[in-house]
Amino acid sequence: MNAFKLFGVIDVRMADVLDVFLISVILYYVFLLFRGTRAVQMFFGSALLLVAWVLAQWWDLHTLVWLLSNVATLGIFAIVILFQPEIRGALTRIGQSASQTNFRSLFFHQSGLDSVTEAITAAIMDLSKNQFGALIVLEKRVGLRNYADTGEILNAKISTRLLRALFFPNSALHDGAVILNSTSIVAAGCILPLPTLASEQDSGLGMRHRAAKALAAECDAMVIVVSEETGYISIAYRSTLRRKLSARELEEEIKRHWHDLFEDTERKSNT
Repeated sequence: MNAFKLFGVIDVRMADVLDVFLISVILYYVFLLFRGTRAVQMFFGSALLLVAWVLAQWWDLHTLVWLLSNVATLGIFAIVILFQPEIRGALTRIGQSASQTNFRSLFFHQSGLDSVTEAITAAIMDLSKNQFGALIVLEKRVGLRNYADTGEILNAKISTRLLRALFFPNSALHDGAVILNSTSIVAAGCILPLPTLASEQDSGLGMRHRAAKALAAECDAMVIVVSEETGYISIAYRSTLRRKLSARELEEEIKRHWHDLFEDTERKSNT
């Protein structure tokens, strides 16, 4: 490979640059794996011994070099024995990260809308499977601050685990609605309006479904309902209520609802 002169003295190949870069990245991530454990103190202790060994070599202190070299040899075995839990934990985290990696996203671009939709859908399907009632409002262009203020303001990142936790039975916020915008979970435990007059068509609906229809009729939000009795998933939008949706249909509806918002965001970021 092509080489160049560093400071006009040392011959450096591109392979050497790549080698140093890869070693730096590996050491950085190894440090992250062991951060907060006893191994960090051991790392700094080893670094001090290495500095002492280099200085001993520089000053021709042969006995000290011999002693430090033998300590280093024994130290490798000591590290393996003393830090078995940390090493095991680090290797476990590496394995978990590799198994949870979405390799499809490494080769195909995944937009923010895709990841948000997957998180919401996964949470709703889990709630449906366990028949945990849920009421989730996907805000669009009409702000819902007046309803968000009736609950607890979160402004948290959209995640499957958090959405599931918010609707877990007997939790403090599980009876209210959760309001999401395209970037975050805005609020939880929110109170939605109820229709003043219940039509004959709505007589068989529960309180969550009625509240969902009432809110959807007065703004451009889409409201997702999980029935506590049946586990069925429903969507209220404008004046319609679709029931018994599959996971695929739910994903399509979420993407259709927020598609314009994400396009606008990407367009602004590119200009």
